[in-house]
Amino acid sequence: MPQLEIEYSAKLPIADELRKLAVDLHYVIARETDAELASFKTRISPLKNVVIADGDDKSAMVHLDIRLLSGRSEAVKFATGEAALAALCDRLEWLVGDYAVQFSVEVHDLDRSNYHKHVTEKR
Repeated sequence: MPQLEIEYSAKLPIADELRKLAVDLHYVIARETDAELASFKTRISPLKNVVIADGDDKSAMVHLDIRLLSGRSEAVKFATGEAALAALCDRLEWLVGDYAVQFSVEVHDLDRSNYHKHVTEKR
């Protein structure tokens, strides 16, 4: 925990920045939620089949799904979403060229009583 998933239109020229974005997001979200940096995991998924609005080929999207262990206030989740959206835009917006990109963030709870984790040690 936290679990992050970045989904994006594969046609966007942003792939080289996504690993750096993930690390940026780890720090931003850790600060907002008081989570341990070592507990973050991010999955990055390019999407080839995305249709937005009228289907214009110059429309694209980047969506960040954030899952946090339950128990945080709505104010903390709201601030986390706002900070994460700012980080997404800061890191990627300058790269998208002439695409009309919808950047979005959604913050969800992971049910603390149903989340299970085991971590092995580095050798």
